[in-house]
Amino acid sequence: MKAVLLSLAVASLLSGCATAKIERVYIGTGKDGGIYFTDLDTETGQLSPPVKAADTRGAGFITVSPDNRLLYATGVASFKISDNGTLTPISEQQTGEKGSCHVSTDRTGQMLMTAYYGSGSVASFKISDGTLSEAISIHRHTGSGKHPQRQKKAFGHSVYPNPENTHAYVADLGIDKIMIYSMNPEEGSLAPAGEAVVPGGAMGPRHMKFSADGKRLYVLNELDLSLSVFQCLENGRLNFLSTTPMLPENADKNDLTAAEIRIHPNGKLIYTSLRDRSAQRRDALITFRITATGAERIKTTPAQVWFPRNFNIDSSGQWLIVGGQLSKDIVIFSIDPKTADLTFTDTRVALESEPICFEFIH
Repeated sequence: MKAVLLSLAVASLLSGCATAKIERVYIGTGKDGGIYFTDLDTETGQLSPPVKAADTRGAGFITVSPDNRLLYATGVASFKISDNGTLTPISEQQTGEKGSCHVSTDRTGQMLMTAYYGSGSVASFKISDGTLSEAISIHRHTGSGKHPQRQKKAFGHSVYPNPENTHAYVADLGIDKIMIYSMNPEEGSLAPAGEAVVPGGAMGPRHMKFSADGKRLYVLNELDLSLSVFQCLENGRLNFLSTTPMLPENADKNDLTAAEIRIHPNGKLIYTSLRDRSAQRRDALITFRITATGAERIKTTPAQVWFPRNFNIDSSGQWLIVGGQLSKDIVIFSIDPKTADLTFTDTRVALESEPICFEFIH
């Protein structure tokens, strides 16, 4: 009897280990490419061949619900996630706003928010069992910035809830501001609650990430290639702390733009991506160490893809997956959390369409 129980325990342990080795990754692609999924082996860093999960148009950026049951795309559309990885369409909404480019849910999964680049706006929707309501709130930004081509008007680029789930923050690339909104997840609504200027010479806020404790907000500035850090205060307010350049002062920045920012699970490191529109292929991943007052640039690693618009890190913090929008491929780096080194694993997977966004199912 003891031998049987021991065998069952070992089998259960092995089964648990086998499950823990795999993390599913969903990939939003551009134009008519749809949404794909692939499985990452977290022991080896290998990817399974990508499979199309949904044949939807213009998926672009995607986000997964807190309970991993639903997926949302910038359409604005919602999908049910099946055990086999496929996605079943649930609902889709049109607002009349232009250029939906980023989506996120609140921390409870009761509301969806999307930022519109073309309209310079943000909208929110109530979620009921995965079904999206018509837009509950639409807020349009006004103003302009210093860049003669890229900042003629407002361009909402991303929207994120804070860890406390009280406020949402919209990075507006066109007006160099973080627009702040109070959230009501039960109603699915947003209400204006202030703004924060991105100072210190920074230009073009694009994407942001909060520290796990909610005390810091890290903002990646696309146009001047920099990382700005804010202290999070009461009532959703932000206090600017510092701005750090992604590159040395004498670096050639022509045709370069910043794209994505991720915080390592250990909470000590920040990774950002640098895109090169030219044929020089200066695409890179820039590593920062988090400090008491901001961030310190410590490493630059060739991205091994052309135009890394997006990347993500698995929950173990061992692997970084990055996609080349122009090269239409995906590569894997191993991460040494002690040294912050990124090592290319030689894993490269081709895609039929351009990878725009990566989201893990944990």
